[in-house]
Amino acid sequence: MTLLPMPFRVRALAGFLLAAALAATSACSADPEGERGQGARGAGPSSTSADPQRPVLAFVRPKQQAVMVADATGRTWQADRTGPQVPDHLNWSPDGRRLVWMDTAKDGDTTGRVHVLDVTTGKKISHACPCSGAGFLGADAVSLASDGSALLVFPATGDPQRIALSRSKGPYARLVTGGAQDVTLFTPLPEGPGVFRGQGTLDAVDRHGQVRPLLPPKQPSTLTQAWRAPDGKGVAWGSADSGGACWTVSTLFEHAGTSSRPTRLLPADTAFRQALIGDQRTITSAAWAGGGLTVTYTGIANCQAQYPGRSVTYYVRDGKWTYLGSGLLGLALGADGRIARLRGDAHVADGMSLPTGRLSLTSGTREHVLADGVSTFVFTPAESASAKAPAAQPQPLAAAVTTVDDHGKTLPETMVQLARRIERAAADDDTEALVRLCAGCGEGVLQWVRRTEAPAEILTAIRAHPGKNGPQGLMYPGLTTCVDEPKQDITCTPEQLHDIAVLGLKPDRDIDYDGSVYAAWETVSVPLIMRTENGEARWTGLAAG
Repeated sequence: MTLLPMPFRVRALAGFLLAAALAATSACSADPEGERGQGARGAGPSSTSADPQRPVLAFVRPKQQAVMVADATGRTWQADRTGPQVPDHLNWSPDGRRLVWMDTAKDGDTTGRVHVLDVTTGKKISHACPCSGAGFLGADAVSLASDGSALLVFPATGDPQRIALSRSKGPYARLVTGGAQDVTLFTPLPEGPGVFRGQGTLDAVDRHGQVRPLLPPKQPSTLTQAWRAPDGKGVAWGSADSGGACWTVSTLFEHAGTSSRPTRLLPADTAFRQALIGDQRTITSAAWAGGGLTVTYTGIANCQAQYPGRSVTYYVRDGKWTYLGSGLLGLALGADGRIARLRGDAHVADGMSLPTGRLSLTSGTREHVLADGVSTFVFTPAESASAKAPAAQPQPLAAAVTTVDDHGKTLPETMVQLARRIERAAADDDTEALVRLCAGCGEGVLQWVRRTEAPAEILTAIRAHPGKNGPQGLMYPGLTTCVDEPKQDITCTPEQLHDIAVLGLKPDRDIDYDGSVYAAWETVSVPLIMRTENGEARWTGLAAG
Protein backbone atom coordinates (compact mmCIF):
# COMPACT_ATOMS: atom_id res chain seq x y z
CA MET A 1 0.00 0.00 0.00
CA THR A 2 1.37 3.39 -0.98
CA LEU A 3 2.79 5.44 1.85
CA LEU A 4 2.02 9.14 1.92
CA PRO A 5 2.73 11.49 4.80
CA MET A 6 -0.42 12.89 6.39
CA PRO A 7 -0.62 16.19 8.26
CA PHE A 8 -1.63 16.07 11.88
CA ARG A 9 -5.14 17.29 12.48
CA VAL A 10 -6.37 19.55 15.22
CA ARG A 11 -10.12 19.31 15.78
CA ALA A 12 -10.85 19.75 19.46
CA LEU A 13 -14.62 19.69 19.80
CA ALA A 14 -17.03 20.18 22.65
CA GLY A 15 -18.60 17.04 24.09
CA PHE A 16 -22.09 17.91 22.97
CA LEU A 17 -20.94 18.19 19.33
CA LEU A 18 -19.39 14.73 19.54
CA ALA A 19 -22.54 13.26 21.02
CA ALA A 20 -24.72 14.96 18.44
CA ALA A 21 -22.62 13.68 15.58
CA LEU A 22 -22.70 10.13 16.90
CA ALA A 23 -26.45 10.28 17.33
CA ALA A 24 -26.84 11.45 13.76
CA THR A 25 -24.94 8.43 12.41
CA SER A 26 -27.39 5.99 13.93
CA ALA A 27 -30.02 7.14 11.45
CA CYS A 28 -27.60 7.30 8.52
CA SER A 29 -28.41 5.19 5.49
CA ALA A 30 -26.37 4.38 2.42
CA ASP A 31 -25.38 7.40 0.36
CA PRO A 32 -27.32 7.64 -2.92
CA GLU A 33 -24.10 7.63 -4.88
CA GLY A 34 -22.94 4.63 -2.86
CA GLU A 35 -25.87 2.39 -3.81
CA ARG A 36 -23.97 0.41 -6.42
CA GLY A 37 -25.17 -3.05 -7.28
CA GLN A 38 -23.07 -5.77 -8.79
CA GLY A 39 -23.71 -4.40 -12.25
CA ALA A 40 -21.56 -1.32 -11.63
CA ARG A 41 -18.21 -2.03 -13.19
CA GLY A 42 -14.96 -0.18 -13.78
CA ALA A 43 -12.23 0.12 -16.34
CA GLY A 44 -10.69 -3.35 -16.36
CA PRO A 45 -10.28 -5.07 -19.73
CA SER A 46 -12.50 -7.97 -18.60
CA SER A 47 -14.52 -6.02 -16.06
CA THR A 48 -17.93 -7.20 -17.24
CA SER A 49 -17.16 -10.71 -15.95
CA ALA A 50 -15.45 -9.71 -12.70
CA ASP A 51 -16.46 -11.63 -9.59
CA PRO A 52 -17.37 -9.17 -6.79
CA GLN A 53 -17.96 -12.03 -4.36
CA ARG A 54 -14.24 -12.87 -4.39
CA PRO A 55 -12.29 -9.59 -4.16
CA VAL A 56 -8.55 -9.86 -3.62
CA LEU A 57 -7.22 -6.34 -4.17
CA ALA A 58 -8.50 -2.77 -3.78
CA PHE A 59 -6.91 0.35 -5.24
CA VAL A 60 -7.53 4.07 -5.72
CA ARG A 61 -7.44 6.14 -8.92
CA PRO A 62 -7.22 9.79 -7.77
CA LYS A 63 -7.82 11.44 -11.12
CA GLN A 64 -10.99 9.38 -11.67
CA GLN A 65 -11.98 9.80 -7.97
CA ALA A 66 -12.65 6.08 -7.87
CA VAL A 67 -12.15 3.13 -5.56
CA MET A 68 -11.54 0.03 -7.66
CA VAL A 69 -11.49 -3.68 -6.80
CA ALA A 70 -10.00 -6.67 -8.61
CA ASP A 71 -10.70 -10.39 -8.38
CA ALA A 72 -8.05 -13.12 -8.54
CA THR A 73 -8.11 -13.25 -12.35
CA GLY A 74 -7.23 -9.57 -12.70
CA ARG A 75 -10.73 -8.46 -13.69
CA THR A 76 -11.74 -5.16 -12.11
CA TRP A 77 -14.82 -3.12 -11.24
CA GLN A 78 -15.46 0.32 -9.88
CA ALA A 79 -16.67 -0.11 -6.32
CA ASP A 80 -17.29 3.55 -5.48
CA ARG A 81 -16.78 7.17 -6.45
CA THR A 82 -14.88 9.11 -3.78
CA GLY A 83 -15.53 12.77 -4.50
CA PRO A 84 -12.76 15.41 -4.32
CA GLN A 85 -11.28 14.01 -1.08
CA VAL A 86 -9.52 10.96 -2.45
CA PRO A 87 -8.36 8.50 0.26
CA ASP A 88 -4.63 8.11 0.60
CA HIS A 89 -5.09 4.61 1.99
CA LEU A 90 -7.79 1.95 2.38
CA ASN A 91 -8.43 -0.62 5.13
CA TRP A 92 -10.06 -4.02 4.60
CA SER A 93 -12.34 -5.73 7.11
CA PRO A 94 -11.01 -9.10 8.36
CA ASP A 95 -13.44 -11.00 6.10
CA GLY A 96 -12.32 -9.10 2.99
CA ARG A 97 -15.82 -7.83 2.20
CA ARG A 98 -15.73 -4.21 3.36
CA LEU A 99 -13.44 -1.22 3.00
CA VAL A 100 -13.22 1.81 5.27
CA TRP A 101 -11.62 5.21 4.72
CA MET A 102 -11.84 8.70 6.14
CA ASP A 103 -12.65 12.12 4.69
CA THR A 104 -11.22 14.84 6.90
CA ALA A 105 -13.28 17.83 7.94
CA LYS A 106 -13.26 20.65 5.40
CA ASP A 107 -12.48 24.23 6.35
CA GLY A 108 -15.28 25.61 8.48
CA ASP A 109 -16.79 22.16 9.17
CA THR A 110 -16.75 20.43 12.53
CA THR A 111 -16.91 16.84 11.28
CA GLY A 112 -15.39 14.61 8.67
CA ARG A 113 -16.95 11.43 7.29
CA VAL A 114 -16.13 7.76 7.72
CA HIS A 115 -17.11 5.64 4.70
CA VAL A 116 -17.76 1.90 5.01
CA LEU A 117 -18.20 0.15 1.65
CA ASP A 118 -19.37 -3.43 1.12
CA VAL A 119 -17.55 -4.28 -2.10
CA THR A 120 -19.62 -7.44 -2.65
CA THR A 121 -22.92 -5.52 -2.85
CA GLY A 122 -21.78 -1.98 -3.65
CA LYS A 123 -23.58 -0.57 -0.60
CA LYS A 124 -21.81 2.28 1.19
CA ILE A 125 -22.73 3.82 4.52
CA SER A 126 -21.17 7.17 5.44
CA HIS A 127 -21.07 8.40 9.01
CA ALA A 128 -20.67 12.05 9.94
CA CYS A 129 -17.79 11.84 12.38
CA PRO A 130 -15.75 14.36 14.39
CA CYS A 131 -12.85 11.92 14.36
CA SER A 132 -9.37 11.16 13.06
CA GLY A 133 -8.25 8.05 11.18
CA ALA A 134 -10.17 4.92 10.23
CA GLY A 135 -9.73 1.16 10.45
CA PHE A 136 -11.41 -1.98 11.75
CA LEU A 137 -11.57 -3.26 15.31
CA GLY A 138 -12.43 -6.87 14.63
CA ALA A 139 -15.41 -6.73 12.26
CA ASP A 140 -16.43 -3.17 13.24
CA ALA A 141 -15.30 0.03 11.56
CA VAL A 142 -13.63 2.35 14.06
CA SER A 143 -12.11 5.81 14.41
CA LEU A 144 -10.77 8.06 17.17
CA ALA A 145 -12.80 10.98 18.51
CA SER A 146 -11.18 14.22 17.44
CA ASP A 147 -10.59 15.25 21.06
CA GLY A 148 -8.67 11.99 21.63
CA SER A 149 -10.91 10.82 24.45
CA ALA A 150 -12.68 7.81 22.95
CA LEU A 151 -12.88 5.25 20.18
CA LEU A 152 -15.92 5.66 17.92
CA VAL A 153 -17.14 2.24 16.77
CA PHE A 154 -19.49 1.73 13.81
CA PRO A 155 -20.82 -1.86 13.80
CA ALA A 156 -22.14 -3.41 10.61
CA THR A 157 -25.54 -3.52 12.33
CA GLY A 158 -26.84 -1.50 15.24
CA ASP A 159 -26.01 1.94 16.59
CA PRO A 160 -22.55 3.49 16.79
CA GLN A 161 -20.72 3.15 20.09
CA ARG A 162 -18.38 5.38 22.07
CA ILE A 163 -15.63 3.66 24.09
CA ALA A 164 -13.90 6.04 26.48
CA LEU A 165 -10.12 5.67 26.69
CA SER A 166 -8.45 4.93 30.00
CA ARG A 167 -6.21 7.89 29.25
CA SER A 168 -7.21 10.65 26.84
CA LYS A 169 -4.69 11.16 24.05
CA GLY A 170 -5.66 14.74 23.24
CA PRO A 171 -6.80 16.47 20.04
CA TYR A 172 -3.65 15.79 18.03
CA ALA A 173 -3.91 11.98 18.22
CA ARG A 174 -5.13 9.83 15.35
CA LEU A 175 -5.98 6.20 14.71
CA VAL A 176 -3.39 4.83 12.29
CA THR A 177 -4.39 1.19 11.88
CA GLY A 178 -6.92 -1.33 13.20
CA GLY A 179 -6.62 -4.90 14.41
CA ALA A 180 -8.46 -7.99 15.61
CA GLN A 181 -8.33 -7.15 19.33
CA ASP A 182 -6.98 -3.59 19.46
CA VAL A 183 -6.15 -0.56 17.33
CA THR A 184 -3.02 1.60 17.10
CA LEU A 185 -2.93 5.33 17.87
CA PHE A 186 -0.23 7.89 17.18
CA THR A 187 0.00 11.02 19.33
CA PRO A 188 2.47 13.80 18.41
CA LEU A 189 4.46 15.32 21.25
CA PRO A 190 5.37 18.99 21.65
CA GLU A 191 8.95 19.76 20.68
CA GLY A 192 11.34 20.03 23.58
CA PRO A 193 14.31 18.32 25.24
CA GLY A 194 14.64 14.87 23.69
CA VAL A 195 11.69 15.36 21.34
CA PHE A 196 12.17 16.52 17.76
CA ARG A 197 9.67 17.80 15.24
CA GLY A 198 6.98 15.26 14.33
CA GLN A 199 7.87 12.68 17.00
CA GLY A 200 5.20 11.12 19.17
CA THR A 201 3.98 8.10 21.07
CA LEU A 202 2.47 4.89 19.71
CA ASP A 203 -0.24 3.13 21.73
CA ALA A 204 -2.50 0.08 21.43
CA VAL A 205 -6.13 0.48 22.57
CA ASP A 206 -8.44 -2.49 23.09
CA ARG A 207 -12.26 -2.76 23.10
CA HIS A 208 -12.38 -1.71 26.73
CA GLY A 209 -10.51 1.52 25.99
CA GLN A 210 -7.36 0.42 27.79
CA VAL A 211 -4.34 2.31 26.48
CA ARG A 212 -1.06 0.38 26.30
CA PRO A 213 2.18 2.08 25.16
CA LEU A 214 4.08 0.35 22.34
CA LEU A 215 7.26 2.43 22.51
CA PRO A 216 9.78 2.45 25.37
CA PRO A 217 9.71 5.52 27.62
CA LYS A 218 11.53 8.56 26.22
CA GLN A 219 11.95 6.88 22.82
CA PRO A 220 9.35 8.57 20.57
CA SER A 221 9.05 7.98 16.83
CA THR A 222 7.78 9.87 13.83
CA LEU A 223 5.03 8.17 11.84
CA THR A 224 3.53 8.63 8.39
CA GLN A 225 1.45 5.49 7.98
CA ALA A 226 1.03 2.16 9.78
CA TRP A 227 0.09 -1.37 8.72
CA ARG A 228 -1.31 -4.16 10.88
CA ALA A 229 -0.15 -7.75 10.43
CA PRO A 230 -2.77 -10.14 8.99
CA ASP A 231 -2.88 -12.04 12.29
CA GLY A 232 -3.83 -8.79 14.05
CA LYS A 233 -0.79 -8.83 16.36
CA GLY A 234 2.23 -7.15 14.82
CA VAL A 235 2.25 -3.59 13.52
CA ALA A 236 4.64 -1.82 11.17
CA TRP A 237 5.01 1.86 10.43
CA GLY A 238 7.07 4.26 8.37
CA SER A 239 8.97 7.03 10.09
CA ALA A 240 9.90 10.36 8.48
CA ASP A 241 12.56 12.12 10.52
CA SER A 242 13.03 15.48 8.83
CA GLY A 243 15.53 18.30 8.82
CA GLY A 244 13.55 20.11 6.12
CA ALA A 245 11.41 19.43 3.08
CA CYS A 246 14.25 17.82 1.14
CA TRP A 247 16.07 16.29 4.08
CA THR A 248 13.72 13.53 5.16
CA VAL A 249 14.96 10.17 6.38
CA SER A 250 12.25 7.48 6.25
CA THR A 251 12.66 4.07 7.85
CA LEU A 252 10.37 1.07 8.29
CA PHE A 253 9.81 -0.22 11.84
CA GLU A 254 8.16 -3.44 13.00
CA HIS A 255 6.68 -4.12 16.43
CA ALA A 256 5.51 -7.55 17.60
CA GLY A 257 2.53 -5.98 19.39
CA THR A 258 3.73 -7.11 22.82
CA SER A 259 6.07 -5.36 25.24
CA SER A 260 9.05 -5.84 22.94
CA ARG A 261 10.93 -2.95 21.41
CA PRO A 262 10.41 -2.05 17.74
CA THR A 263 12.83 -3.37 15.12
CA ARG A 264 14.40 -0.96 12.64
CA LEU A 265 14.16 -2.40 9.12
CA LEU A 266 16.75 -0.93 6.77
CA PRO A 267 18.64 -2.90 4.09
CA ALA A 268 22.36 -2.48 3.48
CA ASP A 269 23.02 -4.40 0.25
CA THR A 270 24.49 -3.28 -3.06
CA ALA A 271 21.12 -2.32 -4.55
CA PHE A 272 20.29 -0.08 -1.60
CA ARG A 273 23.70 1.59 -1.51
CA GLN A 274 23.61 2.34 -5.22
CA ALA A 275 20.02 3.58 -5.21
CA LEU A 276 19.92 5.81 -2.15
CA ILE A 277 22.90 8.05 -1.67
CA GLY A 278 23.29 9.44 1.84
CA ASP A 279 20.41 9.81 4.26
CA GLN A 280 17.74 11.28 2.00
CA ARG A 281 15.05 8.66 1.43
CA THR A 282 11.35 7.98 1.60
CA ILE A 283 9.08 4.91 1.67
CA THR A 284 6.55 4.77 -1.14
CA SER A 285 5.00 1.43 -0.21
CA ALA A 286 4.87 -1.22 2.48
CA ALA A 287 2.62 -4.25 3.00
CA TRP A 288 2.48 -7.36 5.15
CA ALA A 289 3.07 -10.65 3.36
CA GLY A 290 2.65 -13.73 5.53
CA GLY A 291 5.04 -13.28 8.45
CA GLY A 292 7.15 -10.70 6.63
CA LEU A 293 6.83 -7.34 4.91
CA THR A 294 7.45 -5.88 1.49
CA VAL A 295 8.82 -2.34 1.41
CA THR A 296 9.95 0.08 -1.28
CA TYR A 297 12.58 2.69 -0.47
CA THR A 298 13.21 5.49 -2.95
CA GLY A 299 14.63 8.97 -3.35
CA ILE A 300 12.62 12.07 -2.52
CA ALA A 301 10.51 13.32 -5.44
CA ASN A 302 11.17 16.91 -6.53
CA CYS A 303 14.28 16.99 -4.33
CA GLN A 304 16.60 14.33 -5.75
CA ALA A 305 17.39 13.26 -9.30
CA GLN A 306 14.70 10.73 -10.16
CA TYR A 307 15.67 7.54 -12.01
CA PRO A 308 14.11 4.04 -11.89
CA GLY A 309 17.23 2.61 -10.27
CA ARG A 310 16.77 4.83 -7.22
CA SER A 311 13.69 2.87 -6.16
CA VAL A 312 14.41 -0.52 -4.57
CA THR A 313 11.93 -3.11 -3.28
CA TYR A 314 12.50 -5.84 -0.69
CA TYR A 315 10.85 -8.60 1.31
CA VAL A 316 12.08 -8.81 4.91
CA ARG A 317 11.35 -11.42 7.54
CA ASP A 318 13.23 -12.25 10.75
CA GLY A 319 16.02 -9.88 9.77
CA LYS A 320 16.62 -11.54 6.39
CA TRP A 321 16.37 -9.25 3.36
CA THR A 322 15.29 -10.44 -0.10
CA TYR A 323 15.89 -8.00 -2.96
CA LEU A 324 12.87 -7.98 -5.32
CA GLY A 325 13.98 -5.45 -7.92
CA SER A 326 14.32 -1.77 -8.78
CA GLY A 327 12.14 0.80 -10.49
CA LEU A 328 8.82 0.16 -8.70
CA LEU A 329 6.67 2.48 -6.61
CA GLY A 330 5.42 -0.50 -4.64
CA LEU A 331 4.88 -4.25 -4.53
CA ALA A 332 2.56 -6.48 -2.48
CA LEU A 333 2.23 -10.26 -2.27
CA GLY A 334 -0.98 -12.28 -2.18
CA ALA A 335 -2.12 -15.90 -2.06
CA ASP A 336 -1.22 -18.51 -4.71
CA GLY A 337 1.77 -16.47 -5.88
CA ARG A 338 -0.20 -13.35 -6.79
CA ILE A 339 1.91 -10.19 -7.00
CA ALA A 340 0.68 -6.61 -7.30
CA ARG A 341 3.20 -4.16 -8.74
CA LEU A 342 2.92 -0.38 -9.05
CA ARG A 343 5.17 1.15 -11.70
CA GLY A 344 5.56 4.90 -12.04
CA ASP A 345 3.76 6.70 -14.87
CA ALA A 346 4.56 10.39 -14.42
CA HIS A 347 2.34 11.41 -17.35
CA VAL A 348 -0.68 10.32 -15.32
CA ALA A 349 0.58 12.03 -12.17
CA ASP A 350 0.82 15.47 -13.80
CA GLY A 351 -1.28 17.91 -11.82
CA MET A 352 -2.10 15.36 -9.12
CA SER A 353 -1.09 15.70 -5.48
CA LEU A 354 -0.57 11.93 -5.10
CA PRO A 355 2.22 9.97 -6.83
CA THR A 356 0.61 7.48 -9.19
CA GLY A 357 1.60 4.53 -11.32
CA ARG A 358 0.44 1.64 -13.48
CA LEU A 359 -0.87 -1.21 -11.33
CA SER A 360 -0.59 -4.81 -12.48
CA LEU A 361 -1.55 -8.14 -10.94
CA THR A 362 0.42 -11.28 -11.69
CA SER A 363 -1.71 -14.41 -11.41
CA GLY A 364 -0.03 -17.67 -12.34
CA THR A 365 2.26 -16.91 -15.26
CA ARG A 366 0.20 -14.01 -16.59
CA GLU A 367 0.51 -10.36 -15.65
CA HIS A 368 -2.69 -8.32 -15.94
CA VAL A 369 -2.52 -4.54 -16.21
CA LEU A 370 -5.32 -3.32 -13.96
CA ALA A 371 -5.20 0.46 -14.39
CA ASP A 372 -3.08 3.58 -14.84
CA GLY A 373 -3.08 6.47 -12.42
CA VAL A 374 -3.19 4.33 -9.25
CA SER A 375 -1.99 5.89 -5.99
CA THR A 376 -2.60 3.22 -3.36
CA PHE A 377 -3.44 -0.51 -3.34
CA VAL A 378 -3.93 -3.24 -0.76
CA PHE A 379 -4.63 -6.98 -0.75
CA THR A 380 -7.37 -8.42 1.47
CA PRO A 381 -6.17 -9.78 4.85
CA ALA A 382 -6.62 -13.37 3.66
CA GLU A 383 -4.47 -12.71 0.61
CA SER A 384 -1.73 -11.05 2.67
CA ALA A 385 -1.78 -13.77 5.31
CA SER A 386 -1.32 -16.52 2.70
CA ALA A 387 1.59 -14.88 0.87
CA LYS A 388 4.79 -16.90 0.63
CA ALA A 389 8.35 -15.65 0.76
CA PRO A 390 9.36 -14.62 -2.79
CA ALA A 391 12.49 -15.55 -4.72
CA ALA A 392 15.32 -13.02 -4.73
CA GLN A 393 16.28 -11.10 -7.85
CA PRO A 394 19.94 -10.70 -8.90
CA GLN A 395 21.73 -7.78 -7.30
CA PRO A 396 22.92 -4.98 -9.59
CA LEU A 397 26.60 -5.09 -10.48
CA ALA A 398 28.63 -3.60 -7.66
CA ALA A 399 31.90 -2.61 -9.32
CA ALA A 400 33.14 -3.55 -12.78
CA VAL A 401 34.37 -1.92 -15.95
CA THR A 402 31.47 -0.20 -17.68
CA THR A 403 30.54 -0.14 -21.36
CA VAL A 404 29.03 3.39 -21.29
CA ASP A 405 30.32 6.79 -20.28
CA ASP A 406 29.05 8.99 -17.45
CA HIS A 407 26.08 10.13 -19.59
CA GLY A 408 25.09 6.66 -20.83
CA LYS A 409 26.78 6.84 -24.27
CA THR A 410 28.25 3.54 -25.53
CA LEU A 411 32.05 3.41 -25.41
CA PRO A 412 34.26 2.16 -28.26
CA GLU A 413 34.93 -1.55 -27.87
CA THR A 414 38.68 -1.03 -27.98
CA MET A 415 38.41 1.34 -25.01
CA VAL A 416 36.35 -1.18 -23.04
CA GLN A 417 38.85 -3.97 -23.75
CA LEU A 418 41.78 -1.82 -22.62
CA ALA A 419 39.92 -0.84 -19.44
CA ARG A 420 39.29 -4.51 -18.67
CA ARG A 421 42.98 -5.37 -19.11
CA ILE A 422 43.87 -2.55 -16.73
CA GLU A 423 41.24 -3.79 -14.27
CA ARG A 424 42.62 -7.35 -14.31
CA ALA A 425 46.19 -6.17 -13.76
CA ALA A 426 45.17 -3.84 -10.94
CA ALA A 427 43.02 -6.52 -9.27
CA ASP A 428 45.98 -8.93 -9.41
CA ASP A 429 48.27 -6.22 -7.95
CA ASP A 430 50.46 -6.74 -11.05
CA THR A 431 52.49 -3.56 -11.20
CA GLU A 432 54.65 -4.67 -14.15
CA ALA A 433 51.54 -5.44 -16.24
CA LEU A 434 50.23 -1.95 -15.44
CA VAL A 435 53.53 -0.43 -16.52
CA ARG A 436 53.32 -2.29 -19.85
CA LEU A 437 49.72 -1.13 -20.38
CA CYS A 438 50.89 2.44 -19.73
CA ALA A 439 53.73 2.12 -22.24
CA GLY A 440 52.99 5.53 -23.75
CA CYS A 441 53.09 7.30 -20.39
CA GLY A 442 55.89 9.58 -19.26
CA GLU A 443 58.47 8.53 -16.68
CA GLY A 444 56.77 10.55 -13.92
CA VAL A 445 53.51 8.66 -14.49
CA LEU A 446 55.31 5.32 -14.54
CA GLN A 447 56.91 6.12 -11.21
CA TRP A 448 53.41 6.77 -9.84
CA VAL A 449 52.18 3.44 -11.27
CA ARG A 450 55.02 1.59 -9.53
CA ARG A 451 53.95 2.80 -6.08
CA THR A 452 52.69 0.12 -3.70
CA GLU A 453 49.26 1.72 -3.37
CA ALA A 454 48.82 2.48 -7.09
CA PRO A 455 47.01 -0.76 -8.16
CA ALA A 456 44.19 -0.19 -5.64
CA GLU A 457 43.82 3.44 -6.74
CA ILE A 458 43.83 2.46 -10.42
CA LEU A 459 41.22 -0.25 -9.78
CA THR A 460 38.92 2.29 -8.12
CA ALA A 461 39.22 4.72 -11.02
CA ILE A 462 38.88 2.22 -13.89
CA ARG A 463 35.62 0.78 -12.49
CA ALA A 464 33.89 4.16 -12.61
CA HIS A 465 32.19 5.66 -15.67
CA PRO A 466 34.56 7.73 -17.82
CA GLY A 467 33.83 11.20 -19.13
CA LYS A 468 34.98 13.12 -22.18
CA ASN A 469 38.46 14.57 -22.07
CA GLY A 470 38.96 16.25 -25.43
CA PRO A 471 37.87 15.07 -28.89
CA GLN A 472 39.40 11.58 -28.69
CA GLY A 473 39.97 11.18 -24.98
CA LEU A 474 38.31 9.85 -21.87
CA MET A 475 38.99 10.32 -18.17
CA TYR A 476 38.29 7.65 -15.53
CA PRO A 477 36.25 8.56 -13.53
CA GLY A 478 34.38 11.17 -15.56
CA LEU A 479 32.63 12.64 -12.53
CA THR A 480 34.16 15.89 -11.34
CA THR A 481 31.15 17.55 -9.72
CA CYS A 482 27.39 16.93 -9.90
CA VAL A 483 24.38 17.94 -7.82
CA ASP A 484 21.68 15.51 -6.69
CA GLU A 485 18.78 17.81 -7.51
CA PRO A 486 16.43 17.82 -10.53
CA LYS A 487 16.63 20.36 -13.35
CA GLN A 488 20.09 21.72 -12.57
CA ASP A 489 22.81 22.35 -15.14
CA ILE A 490 24.92 19.62 -13.52
CA THR A 491 22.21 17.30 -12.18
CA CYS A 492 23.75 13.89 -11.46
CA THR A 493 23.14 11.30 -14.17
CA PRO A 494 22.26 7.68 -13.26
CA GLU A 495 25.83 6.70 -14.12
CA GLN A 496 27.26 9.40 -11.85
CA LEU A 497 25.01 8.30 -8.98
CA HIS A 498 26.34 4.78 -9.45
CA ASP A 499 29.90 6.09 -9.23
CA ILE A 500 29.11 8.13 -6.13
CA ALA A 501 28.07 4.90 -4.42
CA VAL A 502 31.04 2.89 -5.73
CA LEU A 503 33.53 5.62 -4.81
CA GLY A 504 31.91 6.18 -1.42
CA LEU A 505 31.60 9.94 -1.92
CA LYS A 506 30.04 12.10 0.78
CA PRO A 507 27.74 15.04 0.00
CA ASP A 508 28.61 18.69 0.46
CA ARG A 509 26.36 21.72 0.56
CA ASP A 510 26.95 24.46 -2.02
CA ILE A 511 25.62 28.01 -2.04
CA ASP A 512 24.75 27.70 -5.74
CA TYR A 513 22.54 24.61 -5.29
CA ASP A 514 19.96 23.39 -2.79
CA GLY A 515 20.75 19.71 -3.24
CA SER A 516 23.71 17.52 -2.29
CA VAL A 517 26.86 18.26 -4.29
CA TYR A 518 29.32 15.42 -4.97
CA ALA A 519 32.91 15.80 -6.16
CA ALA A 520 35.28 12.96 -7.02
CA TRP A 521 38.61 14.78 -6.65
CA GLU A 522 39.16 14.04 -2.96
CA THR A 523 38.62 10.30 -3.46
CA VAL A 524 40.29 9.90 -6.86
CA SER A 525 42.99 12.55 -6.89
CA VAL A 526 44.68 11.39 -10.10
CA PRO A 527 42.13 10.15 -12.68
CA LEU A 528 43.33 8.05 -15.61
CA ILE A 529 43.53 9.52 -19.11
CA MET A 530 42.77 7.31 -22.12
CA ARG A 531 42.82 8.16 -25.82
CA THR A 532 41.83 6.58 -29.12
CA GLU A 533 44.56 6.95 -31.76
CA ASN A 534 44.21 5.37 -35.22
CA GLY A 535 41.46 3.15 -33.92
CA GLU A 536 43.55 1.89 -31.01
CA ALA A 537 42.87 2.64 -27.35
CA ARG A 538 45.84 3.85 -25.30
CA TRP A 539 46.41 4.70 -21.66
CA THR A 540 48.34 7.93 -21.95
CA GLY A 541 48.71 9.15 -18.39
CA LEU A 542 47.08 10.84 -15.42
CA ALA A 543 44.90 13.92 -15.32
CA ALA A 544 47.19 15.54 -12.76
CA GLY A 545 50.42 13.94 -13.92
